[in-house]
Amino acid sequence: MTTALPHGRARTLALAVLGLLTVAPFEQAFAQPRVTETSASRHGVPVTEIVSPGGIHAWLVSDSTVPIITLRAYWDGGSAIEPANAVGVTSVMADMLTEGAGQYDANAFKERLEDLNMSLGFGAGWDGVGMSLTTLSEHRDEAFEMARLSLMQPRFDAAPLERIKRQMLVGLRTRETNPSYIANLALDRALYPNHPYARRMERPNLDQITRASIEERRAALLNRATLQITIVGDIDAATAGRVLDSTFGALPQGARLPEPADAVLSPATPLIVRTLPQPQSVVLFAAPGIQDEDPDWIPLAVANYILGGGGFSSRLMDQVREERGLVYGIGTGPSVRDHSALIRGSAQTENGDVREAIEVTRAEIGRLYRDGATQAEVNDAITYLTGSFALSLSSDQDIASVLHSYQTAGRPIDYVNRRNDLIRAVTLEQVNAVIRRLFNPDAFTFVVVGQPEGLEATPTTPTP
Repeated sequence: MTTALPHGRARTLALAVLGLLTVAPFEQAFAQPRVTETSASRHGVPVTEIVSPGGIHAWLVSDSTVPIITLRAYWDGGSAIEPANAVGVTSVMADMLTEGAGQYDANAFKERLEDLNMSLGFGAGWDGVGMSLTTLSEHRDEAFEMARLSLMQPRFDAAPLERIKRQMLVGLRTRETNPSYIANLALDRALYPNHPYARRMERPNLDQITRASIEERRAALLNRATLQITIVGDIDAATAGRVLDSTFGALPQGARLPEPADAVLSPATPLIVRTLPQPQSVVLFAAPGIQDEDPDWIPLAVANYILGGGGFSSRLMDQVREERGLVYGIGTGPSVRDHSALIRGSAQTENGDVREAIEVTRAEIGRLYRDGATQAEVNDAITYLTGSFALSLSSDQDIASVLHSYQTAGRPIDYVNRRNDLIRAVTLEQVNAVIRRLFNPDAFTFVVVGQPEGLEATPTTPTP
C-alpha cells in the first residue's frame, strides 16, 4: 500500500512504430539541443528540459557519478482504447517488441542485450504504453541502437508470437483461481460495469490477435504526438539530444487517439462475496477518489497515511491488526487511472475473521469521517512523508522512475524539488476537509473472495 505521496498516475507500460530512420537536415545535424533552465536545475534534483535538434522534448538529469544511463518513455493510449474485437492486442504488441528486431531473431536479440549488459523492456497499461532502458555508458550507442531497432524494425515473427499467446492462454486459465484477479474484476464491474476498465481479455480475443493486428496497433499508438521521455545518468545534454533523435526521430508525428469517456461510478455496493475454496479470504474495498491534479491531492496523501497508508502507524493497522489480530495486513491508497479515481484498500485474513474485520474497518473509516484527524497525526504524517521521500531517490533508476511518473502525470518540471514543501504546508483543516469529502464509510464497496464464514456469495455480474 502507499506509504509516501504517490508519484502520479499508477501506469503499467509498453511501445513501438513504423518507418525508417530519417536523416536530419545538415544544419540540424550539428545543432545543439535547447536547454530550459528551471529552479529545479539549481537545487535538489538537477532536472532540465531539453529539446533535441530534431525537436524531441525530454527531461534530463545529467550525473556522471555512476557510468549508467536510464531512460523512460511513455505514449498515451493503452488497452482502454482498444477496439472491442481486439482486446489484449496492446499487451501482446508490447511483449513482441523484444522478440526480435532488424537482423536479430528472438534469441539473437536477447543474446545481444546480454552481451551489452543492458536492459530493454516494454509494457502496456490501461492508459498508455511505455519503455524502459538501462545501459552502461560504454555501451551507450549500441544500446540505443537496439532500442531503435525494437521501435522501427520489430520482426513480429510467428514462433515467438505463438509462444507468447500460449503463455497468455495459461494465464487465462489460472486466473480463475487467482483471488486477487477475481476480487479486482468484481470491484471494477461493480463500480463501472460498462466502461473499458471493466473489460478483460478472453480466449476469443487471444485467438484473433495476429501479426497484422499487432502491426496496426503499433502504427496507431507509437508516434511523437504523445511521446514523453525522461533520461537520468551519465549523459550530457548534447549527447542526449543526439541519441533521442537517432532512437525516436523516425517515429511519425501522428496524433492523439480518441479517449474513452470518464468512468461514471455506480452507487456503492456494501458487500460482494465471491466463493473460492481456500483457508484465507482476500478483501478489497474502494470509494470514489480524486485525480492527481485536484487541489486536494496532497492533503489526501496526508489523510490516507493516517487512515491506512502509514503501515503500523495507520489507524486501520492499529485497530484491525494490532489491537484485534483480525488480518495479516491492511492498507489503503489513492488509485488513479486517466478516466477514474478511487480510494482503494486491501486486506487478507482467515475466513472466520472476515466479518469482524470488515466491521472494524468500516467503523474506523466512520470514526475518521465523523471526528477527523488530530494535529498530532497530521504532524506525524508530514514528518514521515517528507523524510522518507529521499529513499525513493536513492539511485538513478529510482530518480528516473519518480521523475517520469511526475512527467506523465502532467506535473511541472520542478515539482520533484517542491513536493516536500507542498506537503509541509498542509494544514489540519485541509486534511479534515478532504476526509469529509472522500472518506464517507457508506461510499465504500467491499469485495471478499474466499470462503468467509457467515457471508453469502453474491451473483456474478455478467461480462460487459
